Amino acid sequence: MFGIIILKRTYVLESDNMRRRYRLKNKRRFAAFIIFIVMVTVFTGMIANAGTTSNVKQEYKTVKVKNGDTLWEIASAHKNNKDIREYIYDMKKLNNLQSDIIHAGQILLLP
Repeated sequence: MFGIIILKRTYVLESDNMRRRYRLKNKRRFAAFIIFIVMVTVFTGMIANAGTTSNVKQEYKTVKVKNGDTLWEIASAHKNNKDIREYIYDMKKLNNLQSDIIHAGQILLLP
């Protein structure tokens, strides 16, 4: 019975310690610290990505669209063992095409 009272007393003391709140004394210093951490993170990301870009200029084949041509026909003629849907997607992305509509006389870059 005496041991139970000690345990209860210890438990009450531990719960009082857990309720202790910390007060922020210098808000400006805390804000400056947060800004510093964000800046370090951004600059680290910029340095890490700086080496990933390459200055190699890619050369693409070009094709002039004839009357009646479709993206599917052009892609099937130039796809080089690649899935035709992926090739058409790459063609559209490379030529900034929003839809599948192409016009006679238009020059397309081929990936």
